[in-house]
Amino acid sequence: MENNDAIVARRRALAEALRNGQDVVVAPSGEVEFKHEAQAEGQTAIQVPSGKLA
Repeated sequence: MENNDAIVARRRALAEALRNGQDVVVAPSGEVEFKHEAQAEGQTAIQVPSGKLA
């Protein structure tokens, strides 16, 4: 159950970030993540335009 709660919390955090205009990117794997996470992993990613839900 904890894993499921973590997934739900992450989705909510990403949706909230998109609504608030925070930096969210799409990794080469297709996963949506925060920009700082992609940079920490050394990935290049596509920036999600402000106001767009991915």
